[in-house]
Amino acid sequence: MPIKRQFAPRSVELPDIKLGRVEPQYTKVLMRLLSAHALAEKLTAEGYDRAAGLSVTDELRTVIEKNRAEERKHAGLVYHLLTELGVTEAAADRMMITARKSPSFEAPRRFAERARTELDLLMASLSLDVTGLIMIGINYKDSSYAPHCRAAEIILEEESDHESFAMEALSEAAEQFGPDSVNQALSEWLPAAVNFFGPPGSGFTYDCLRLGLKAKDNEELAELYLTVLGRKVEQLGLQMPTLTTQYPRALAQ
Repeated sequence: MPIKRQFAPRSVELPDIKLGRVEPQYTKVLMRLLSAHALAEKLTAEGYDRAAGLSVTDELRTVIEKNRAEERKHAGLVYHLLTELGVTEAAADRMMITARKSPSFEAPRRFAERARTELDLLMASLSLDVTGLIMIGINYKDSSYAPHCRAAEIILEEESDHESFAMEALSEAAEQFGPDSVNQALSEWLPAAVNFFGPPGSGFTYDCLRLGLKAKDNEELAELYLTVLGRKVEQLGLQMPTLTTQYPRALAQ
């Protein structure tokens, strides 16, 4: 049975929180959600910082610099929303210390801390840009918190080409590195990418759905991502890894 939304899209503004017109739990859940969003944007920006040191073509370097600047800006947008709520960037990151180590942040952590090759960059784009756009486009753009909606609209507009780049990059990678290398990279990155959406049916997600801060459960978004990616992988004659069905997803034995 669908969870009934307590707050409609764009129905809550900053003054509603400041003046106590919404329940304290709303603010608590919102702060955690924004902190997670901001950290994902920041780690992706750090990944592009790392990618900037790779030896790549001029065309790819242009894409890296563009995406790097956009991710930094978008992290700043979300951290600003937190600042308006009285939460500093440092405090928001402290709130995420445990979450950062979870499977949900494995893909952005891998990109920020360990990506070393051009193929890693392409897989990271496929894992983070596409999942991020699904998360923002479905969940955040219709959030009950209007400032988050407005930030989501900016991000979606400015990152509209990221998904097409990621999908085109997959095709180019198959040609450049060969199907076997790309299939291996998919098996390494895909579990982390799917886990980015988080565990299904969690208490936190329930609160987000009830308060209108999210529109879909994590599992629905994960399945949508797998469907979209699976079609592209099939078109290219590549092999879609088989994953376990329970969070955290892993390669099926």
